[in-house]
Amino acid sequence: MITPMDIHNKTFSRKLRGYAEDEVNSFLEEVVSDYERIYREHREMEEQMDTLKTKLANYEKMESTMSTTLVLAQETAENVRQNSQKEADLILREAKAQAAQIVADADARRRSTNEAVMRTESDMKLYVEKILTNLTSAMTMIEAVKAQQAPKVEAVPAQEAPAPAEDSPAEDLAAAPEEDTVSGKDETEEEAGK
Repeated sequence: MITPMDIHNKTFSRKLRGYAEDEVNSFLEEVVSDYERIYREHREMEEQMDTLKTKLANYEKMESTMSTTLVLAQETAENVRQNSQKEADLILREAKAQAAQIVADADARRRSTNEAVMRTESDMKLYVEKILTNLTSAMTMIEAVKAQQAPKVEAVPAQEAPAPAEDSPAEDLAAAPEEDTVSGKDETEEEAGK
């Protein structure tokens, strides 16, 4: 490429009927001036183009990185979603198993409680039967005691009665059972009245 200095330093040979030297030099100066301006603009545009090419390369790298990052983010989001779904399924299965275990435990406790209630009812019925039997037996004994009459002792006239011996043990023993029987009857009747 021709530089502005090449144009400025260019010399032409002289011939006899050549162009007017002043006009040619004036025109060359105009051409040099315009060419310098165009040449500078061209250099500036080349520098701008190099800068833009560098920026474009950076942007292309960024685009590639962003595209890779976006794909990676999508994959990560999908993995997180799948892991969350698996974790939710696992939690749900564990909760169902725990609920089933709670229901089974509650059912076992209910059966155990029902058995205990049935045993208690049975024990209570037996106890009531025993009480009724004891009460019936007691009532029978009371009726029997009521029906008994004290033995009748014949009254001995005071004149015919032998004189009491001084502290005779045989007579004390003979008199004691009659008193016990009579007093025993009275006590039983008193208890029955209570």
